[in-house]
Amino acid sequence: MLIGELAKKTGLSKDTVRFYEKLGLIEATTRQAGTRAYLEFSPEMLERLVLITQGKSLGFTLNEIKHLIETWGTVSMPMTEKLNVIDRKLDEITAKMQQLEEIKSYLTAKRNRITQESGDDQ
Repeated sequence: MLIGELAKKTGLSKDTVRFYEKLGLIEATTRQAGTRAYLEFSPEMLERLVLITQGKSLGFTLNEIKHLIETWGTVSMPMTEKLNVIDRKLDEITAKMQQLEEIKSYLTAKRNRITQESGDDQ
């Protein structure tokens, strides 16, 4: 499929698809049509872009995603390393959740104080 179709199916821009291709996250073949060259992507690259998008939404960096793509499905990454990757990400998520809870508590207390103060003035 051509880049426009791939972008449409994934909801990504063509520039983002090109960027991921330049980073080596996805692969394309070049097809000549007269004097023009077109990037053509396999259905597997659609699946990979979905994986990349999901990985980013879960907090993985593009470098982490690239490393996982290159090694996850191969024997070069033992199960213990796979588990370590998952455990590290779970630890990061837990830490972020704790930070968000602290911010939420602070803002809730601040809001309550403001509400009480404005009620006292009336």
